Amino acid sequence: MNKKGLIVYKSSHAKGSTHDYALYKHSRPDLPEEVVLGLDLGYQGILDDYPYLNCLLPFKRKSLGCGKRGVKAQPLLELQRLFNRFLASAMAVVEHANCRVKKFRIFCDEFRNRLRHYDTMTDIVCGIVNFCISGKLTI
Repeated sequence: MNKKGLIVYKSSHAKGSTHDYALYKHSRPDLPEEVVLGLDLGYQGILDDYPYLNCLLPFKRKSLGCGKRGVKAQPLLELQRLFNRFLASAMAVVEHANCRVKKFRIFCDEFRNRLRHYDTMTDIVCGIVNFCISGKLTI
């Protein structure tokens, strides 16, 4: 997605339910260095696997340890909370684009056509969503 909510890249389909980070490892798009990825906590550990990747991850509260009853995790610093809020507002654009695509019910329902046509159909849906957002045809 870009700042306007246009769908720039869509990975190919994966069989069954697959976690986002596992799908990212499998399809791994080559991105220019100036592209910054805004990710959620599901991608925790991506900097260990890809240290050269330019990405933003939200901060998570640190737990004091398992098995300690009645002990709460340490709260985040004010700057960390502001960064998480900024990242969440930027990720809202992605969630809005996901909502637009889901209205076509291609991702949530059973696909009743040939599986080899699935990627083509999802490309068409993403193109229609981009057309609705930008108001002009881009190829």
